[in-house]
Amino acid sequence: MKKYLFISCFLLLFSSLQAQDADKLLAAIKAKLESVKDYTGEAILSVNVSFMNVPDSRVKVYFLQPDQFKILKPDGISILPKGGMSISLNSLISGKEFTAVPAGYTSMNGRKLATIKLLPVNDNSDIVLSTLLVDETTALVWKTTTTTRENGTYESILEYGRFARWGLPDKILFVFNTNTFKLPKGVTMEYEGSKKAATSKKEGDGKGRVTLVYSNYTINTGLKPALFK
Repeated sequence: MKKYLFISCFLLLFSSLQAQDADKLLAAIKAKLESVKDYTGEAILSVNVSFMNVPDSRVKVYFLQPDQFKILKPDGISILPKGGMSISLNSLISGKEFTAVPAGYTSMNGRKLATIKLLPVNDNSDIVLSTLLVDETTALVWKTTTTTRENGTYESILEYGRFARWGLPDKILFVFNTNTFKLPKGVTMEYEGSKKAATSKKEGDGKGRVTLVYSNYTINTGLKPALFK
């Protein structure tokens, strides 16, 4: 009996230490991201969705803590939906409360990454579950998988370079299920004329892909909330 009690206590202690490590790592990620109060990014946007024919375009990407995120084309059209989705890691976790649950380790492109599952404290949150793959040494998130109530499940795959110390990626690949993802009305109307040509495309795996490749960031310049209205 004493032996089983000892094992149970050990397992509880081990689980507690793991949870503390997950909280510590999440705090390190947040600290890095929250050092960026706002940014303006210059990027090339590529959209690969079976029923849309969208040419690659230069865009401006704007972010303001805690979760304001906007992408604008040169003509001023906002081209990604508001609300539960954001391909900005800052928008996903900054300023929000989660319970961090450790889920072991995995390998991605030869890199050992810790897996952390985030469960929102608020029962009314649109986010049901987020899974982060994190480099423990740098506190950089290389992949997120997020399940939401409104837009199904989507993934963001990130690559880092010149702006890694800020936690800002050089490239983001955003992958979503087209049958569950709610595209903004403006986008659907804007490209409605290209739908007939798009119908001949193969459906593929039923996923849409949006890629942002950043050429530069301007950080902490004091963006105003009115920009995001």
